[in-house]
Amino acid sequence: MSRSYCLLPIIIYLFFMSGCSSEATKDPAIDYSELPLINTEKEFSISASDDFIPALITRIMVAENGDILVSQRSDRTITQFDSLGNYIARVAGPGRGPGELSEYPNPHFNGQILVMSNNHGMLTEYQPNKEGIFEYTTDYTFRLPGPMRGIRSEKDFSSFYVQVDSARTPFGTIPPEFTTDLVHLVKVVADTLQVKESILSLRKHSAFIEISDNGNRMSYEYLPYRYNDYFTPLENQKILVARTGESLIQIYDKNLQVEHEVKLDVKDRFITEADMEYHFPELSRTERRDRRKLIKDIKPPFTGVILDDQDRFWIWTDETQEGKEMVILNYEGTPLGRMLLPSESSLQAISNGKLYTVNRESETTIEAYSVSFSN
Repeated sequence: MSRSYCLLPIIIYLFFMSGCSSEATKDPAIDYSELPLINTEKEFSISASDDFIPALITRIMVAENGDILVSQRSDRTITQFDSLGNYIARVAGPGRGPGELSEYPNPHFNGQILVMSNNHGMLTEYQPNKEGIFEYTTDYTFRLPGPMRGIRSEKDFSSFYVQVDSARTPFGTIPPEFTTDLVHLVKVVADTLQVKESILSLRKHSAFIEISDNGNRMSYEYLPYRYNDYFTPLENQKILVARTGESLIQIYDKNLQVEHEVKLDVKDRFITEADMEYHFPELSRTERRDRRKLIKDIKPPFTGVILDDQDRFWIWTDETQEGKEMVILNYEGTPLGRMLLPSESSLQAISNGKLYTVNRESETTIEAYSVSFSN
């Protein structure tokens, strides 16, 4: 027998053992249910007072010095509190004059500059004065090429992002399952806008649409467990993009190149009838069955991501009868733990080791919690 034939079984054996070894050393998939719960402690609450009536809060923003800005939809206000939750001032209120809000506030904030993007078709800017109180600075009358998604510039309002749907679905037409949004970089030059070609593409699920009244009426509904992409501007002109369908979290640098990437391997979590009953309590069994046909069998690995100032990823993972679950990862993607928020609460911001939530259980309050990790 030739030497080559003698070596062939050995080569096959080594190849087989190498495959088994690599398979054995592969890290197991992350099981969210086995992660430890992190510890939180309430620091303070902001509730109703003579100066502030919390109602339909749309966003909580935290300034560089820890001051808290709260936007409300119902009374069209922006209110400022100090880092301990004490009332400072009303930054803006309803009206049509300079600095007033003719529409509900849709704020964009980079820690220093606050901009409203739907104030009767204008952009309204606010900056802190010598006392640190945000006040009206100017209005911009140029027309945006799409919905504003965040400020890019660091010290002023000269560069920002807009997001545009790549396809327009005619009224009365059911859209495809997925569409693509294009993110553009916009620069302000004098009184004109310079719009770059799309710098990013975001995949998103279409809304569930029902057509009735012989095609004259359409109702929109956003279903749970969607495999969307998410876009968030960060400091230093960076961008966070979470691509749910690929189980991928990406950080882009100021040159729009991928600087850091985390690929999550998550143990499959199957959607159950209890999940459907929780999310659609008002629907009949038949209606829930119709919705179920439009939802994938496996829950997405996350449905949103926040990067905090300690470079930890906070990912929304589920909402069930137990509450709203979030999992916390370090910058490399290693799980640190998880937390459960009551279904009546929503996490709005994370800054300086504090979580800022809105609680709507009985009366609406803003609550700040400190957080600690066991490891």
